[in-house]
Amino acid sequence: MLLKAVSQETDAHILRISGPSIVGKYLGDSENALRKIFDEAKTYQPSVIVIDEIDAIAPRRDSDESGGAEGRVVSTLLTLFDSLSASSPVEAVPRVVVVAATNRIASIDPSLRRPGRLDKEIELKIPDAEARTEILRLQFTSIPHAVPEAEIDRLGARTHGFVGADLAALCREAVMGTIERGADAGIAPDELVVELADVETALASVRPSAMREIFLEMPKVKWTDIGGQEEVKQKLKEAVQWPLSHPEAFKRLGISPPKGILLYGPPGCSKTLTAKALATEAGLNFLAVKGPELFNKFVGESERGVREIFRKARNASPSIIFFDEIDALSTARGHGESGGDRVLTSLLNEMDGIEALGNVIVVAATNRPEIIDSALMRPGRLDRLLYVGPPDLAARRQIFKIRFSKMAVADEVDIEDLAKRTDGCSGAEIVSVCQEAGIYAMNEDIDSPCIALRHFEQALAALTRTITPEMLKFYEEYRAAGVRRA
Repeated sequence: MLLKAVSQETDAHILRISGPSIVGKYLGDSENALRKIFDEAKTYQPSVIVIDEIDAIAPRRDSDESGGAEGRVVSTLLTLFDSLSASSPVEAVPRVVVVAATNRIASIDPSLRRPGRLDKEIELKIPDAEARTEILRLQFTSIPHAVPEAEIDRLGARTHGFVGADLAALCREAVMGTIERGADAGIAPDELVVELADVETALASVRPSAMREIFLEMPKVKWTDIGGQEEVKQKLKEAVQWPLSHPEAFKRLGISPPKGILLYGPPGCSKTLTAKALATEAGLNFLAVKGPELFNKFVGESERGVREIFRKARNASPSIIFFDEIDALSTARGHGESGGDRVLTSLLNEMDGIEALGNVIVVAATNRPEIIDSALMRPGRLDRLLYVGPPDLAARRQIFKIRFSKMAVADEVDIEDLAKRTDGCSGAEIVSVCQEAGIYAMNEDIDSPCIALRHFEQALAALTRTITPEMLKFYEEYRAAGVRRA
């Protein structure tokens, strides 16, 4: 769009080049087509040559994608560039400007990226909140709508990682939703206006371009769906939501927000659920990483997988990368396979290496913190270590209330009594008790209207507790001692 705007705003002679337009079936056709375009530009100067997707015309000559034909085209292009800046008097230099565009900057032959050829490089980044708001306002000027200005500002702030095309798609989907709503209600098309509810519905179906290939349909988990763990919730809000909502405070005090958070504790204590709720409540792009998927039998592929994850997260920032069971990826170096060591080294470099992490937060979960490499647990990488322990009495009571709100339970069932009798159980075990009680009720009578107290008694009698006193003692000692060197 910027190239088109340049073409419209200037009186210069415009010439456009795209990959397929210059490719000929005979040897030398592509080079001749390029020479003709540059000759025409010199004849009708001042002129502008616009090359779209230049990586298709001039790929790196040392790459696998480049063949003999591509190499000749690149060499011809270099010669033509040099002919524009020949060593002649300044007034005799042709007034020809070449403007090229690409989204694969690393794929272009390096010989083009030097002074005298493509002198200036302008990076068009993903728009920030202010730019997104301006784009949305431009889109809404041509759409009859009833969306307040304040709501457009909020939409701009919420659409993290959206590029201009994504925002245009969002408005288009909102219009389509409005037309469907009007058809259902029998409203004439010329009387329809886009309302905020239509935009909200469209927002649920449009994803940022940078996230589409790695998008996972995450369950919508709220803080209210997790019983207890109030301290953990508060610390996560401070680490993730404060830097986004109060960036000026961090800048004023000269401090940096945490880069990484490690949730550790016994199995079944809602560590993974907490990470999902964090992504939902903060409104951030969420990348869930499955450890085994990163490992590849070919040398270098696992490390490239780690780099790709962080690259996509930076492009779609602010975002959260969630590593569940991170101990599978980060066993102390020298204690695992060599492939695991290489993956861990790549992970360390991405989290606190030469390239800045930006607005990307790493959240990891494990129930074996003692085997994680100490280099990953230092400040600057996993800054905050949060212990997620078994729920206390109030938390167990809250978990039962959350579960009972979705179940048909007899009035005789006392939540307070159940909460006391499940002392030492994890959240997952409490959910299991409710599930098993329902199964017992169905076994007794498939048409049972509700779950009775006797069914809960049976479920409690069959419950096997996985959290032992020795396990809790270990976590408490680990918590008290701080990070232990593996």
